[in-house]
Amino acid sequence: MSEHRSSVAALPSRPHEECPSSDAPRAPRPGGRRGAAWRSAPAAALGGACALGAALSPRGAAAADFEIESTTAAQAYEVASPWGDTNIERRRLMQTLGFAVYNLQGKFTPGEADYSVTMRLRLDADFGVNGHLEGAEAGGETDYSIAGGSRFIPGLREAPLDLMYAYAEGRNVAGGWLGFRVGRQYVSDVLGWWSFDGALVRVTTPYFFRIEAYGGLEQRGGLPLSTSRFERQGVWRGTHVGFGRDKTQPDTAADFPSYQYAQPAPAFGVALESAGPSFLHGRLTYRRVYNTGTAITQQFPDPGGGFRTLKGLRISQDRLGYAADINKADLGGIKGGFSYDLYSQLVGSAYGGLEVYAGSRVTLGVDVDYFVPTFDADSIWNWFTHDPVTTITGRASVDITREVDLSAWGGARLWMAEGNPEEFGIGQCDVMGEGPDCIGQTAFDPAGEDDLEDYARDEANRAASITTDVLANLAGRYRTRTTSVELRGMLQTGERGRRTGADLGAEKRLSGQRYALGARVSLYNWEDPLRPDRGATSFGYVLGAGYRPGEAADFKIEWEHDMNRLVGQRFRVVGLVNLRVAP
Repeated sequence: MSEHRSSVAALPSRPHEECPSSDAPRAPRPGGRRGAAWRSAPAAALGGACALGAALSPRGAAAADFEIESTTAAQAYEVASPWGDTNIERRRLMQTLGFAVYNLQGKFTPGEADYSVTMRLRLDADFGVNGHLEGAEAGGETDYSIAGGSRFIPGLREAPLDLMYAYAEGRNVAGGWLGFRVGRQYVSDVLGWWSFDGALVRVTTPYFFRIEAYGGLEQRGGLPLSTSRFERQGVWRGTHVGFGRDKTQPDTAADFPSYQYAQPAPAFGVALESAGPSFLHGRLTYRRVYNTGTAITQQFPDPGGGFRTLKGLRISQDRLGYAADINKADLGGIKGGFSYDLYSQLVGSAYGGLEVYAGSRVTLGVDVDYFVPTFDADSIWNWFTHDPVTTITGRASVDITREVDLSAWGGARLWMAEGNPEEFGIGQCDVMGEGPDCIGQTAFDPAGEDDLEDYARDEANRAASITTDVLANLAGRYRTRTTSVELRGMLQTGERGRRTGADLGAEKRLSGQRYALGARVSLYNWEDPLRPDRGATSFGYVLGAGYRPGEAADFKIEWEHDMNRLVGQRFRVVGLVNLRVAP
């Protein structure tokens, strides 16, 4: 509903070695603070993994280093339902626990083989499940016997636990030619974030290229210690353990035919990647995933009461992609990439960008991003039209002084659809001899009328239509070693509606950066022509504080208060505790 952001940034931690990745390193830009941060979309995603595992990176040339880290984030908030006076209360707890052992081979020697083991668990609990249900529906989200199962959600768990990653790794094996990982791990490239249980082998040659091959089982929701975050969209899967055992669970899968069985998904992939020179990077990648087991192929039962199913080994995803970028610290950079969905036989995504370093203080750039939704091959959404979204933007940033910088970007987002819904409906009314007012009032069966079927199949009546949104963003920042102030404004407007607003944030670090105080205030407004009653103005503020007693721990707390006429008053309290143990 608004654009409120955290008021307290992460407190500084000790430096770590550069996170190893499949993306080439960028040389720092002379005299500029943002040039070195320019990177391709896959690299930006991989940067998140680096941040996530930064505290688990090797710290130096010591034998058998180990490190333990935990993060605890607690939230408590309340919001009024937009459709009534029901207050939805939530109490959430996110806990991660990481463990790593490095230099298992003994003393670390640069360029020679080294081995490590790394893992991290996550508990993401929501104690507000069932909290908004009262009376005869109380507890109905997790108990099928309540309210006739009308509020039951298969697969919903109050405190799901997943193993984010756990792998053994070897680097610089066989004279630097070989590297490997075994266990649960991430892959991030132009095909997106992906996680699997298995093995990855990387062969790095002295001829500026490396070959990578991996295989195993895709991480999927419903399987032990797994999440659905990394599987293809379009299918609702989960565990059916417990179905038919007691009255709190459905009797059979036929009670929820769209809730598919979670089954192992064999997968493999290969990649050819550049390995130097440092200013040039390219990666060609291919990935295939299979579905197994049984899938229910219809939402409603046959007249005899049964459901048709599909069994056996079949494609889940089959995709190919390539990404490349060139970055020269004194000139600028150029990047580009695409992914092709071999199952859907279409380009699922493509992007390109150009960045110019106009002196030591000015950066100019232009970016194009093209995206078409694609789905798991078992998904019914493959039968529906899905058209591309294209975003074209230009950007500029200026370092006015060492403390003050400004940035701006703007452009357009083009939404494409097959046919114009309003004109198509008027045409149907005309074919049936009805007036234009029949739209939404008369039901037509194209298969039942020859003229209507011919009209629906005529490509001239299904020509692509484009709706355009205008985008703009302006930001300014003042930053010193202990103080930062940032002002940001944004606008997105077009035929389908408008959203605009601004926020102002500030942070102050005290006592050698041991303490941090922060605040943010924001004001946003939005309008929807299709639902004029849903337009509103939202005001919010965030107050936060942080305390870092030493290298082993830091604490943060935030209070957030948002208000608008749709939901009234919203409140949220967030607490965060980070703990580290490393000898």
